[in-house]
Amino acid sequence: MDENDVKELISSYKNIKDRVEIISNKFDKHNVKLVAVSKTKPTEMIKILYEKGHRHFGENYIQELVSKSEELSELNEIKWHFIGSIQSNKAKILTSVKNLYVVETVENKKILDKLAKSLSNNENNSNNNKLNVMIQVNTSGEESKSGCKPEECLDLVKHCLEDESCKNSLNFLGLMTIGNPSATPDQPDFKCLVDCKNNISKQLNIPLDSIELSMGMSHDFEPAIEFGSTSVRVGSAIFGERDYSNKK
Repeated sequence: MDENDVKELISSYKNIKDRVEIISNKFDKHNVKLVAVSKTKPTEMIKILYEKGHRHFGENYIQELVSKSEELSELNEIKWHFIGSIQSNKAKILTSVKNLYVVETVENKKILDKLAKSLSNNENNSNNNKLNVMIQVNTSGEESKSGCKPEECLDLVKHCLEDESCKNSLNFLGLMTIGNPSATPDQPDFKCLVDCKNNISKQLNIPLDSIELSMGMSHDFEPAIEFGSTSVRVGSAIFGERDYSNKK
């Protein structure tokens, strides 16, 4: 990266960070996490933002996350968010990632069980640290999107909290969704996730404030915060357009 590229990256990052802060203050939402989605982007860009004090980064591809986490292993305070599709046979690889903060895309019991089993068998997890997980909910009903149905999320959270293996290895952090990019201003997808959160809190007697919501991306993070998001996933608005030519 040349000097202008670095300046542009830092400027874009500060702009998004400021917008998150402004909208959070406007709607009295506090401690909203900005997850910089760095998929397909070079580790050099991650290092630059890390040096500016940013810590939460999102990746969509397991192998890319593994590679980047190894290359950036000296960044001890980095917090990786996995936000891509999970194949059950890749759970062991995923749980071995250093500084993995959360897996946001759990959509069924099989994945919960695989993650729990992988953690319990992980020799590097000698401190028995629990892995944060979020249940992904397909709030828009689009077939192209992953996630459980809204009416299924309660059962998945219950499994995470009550299954012997899961409760010893996993920590239920909250819910995640990808809103329809053509959503109307009343944001039915975001409202749906909030309804899921309220129902889980009521049915399982979990404090509302302890259930995080990951919703909102480059095009809709501001309304997402307005509707209650505690974590927004912003990629292209920070890093620029992506090149998927090397991705399958």
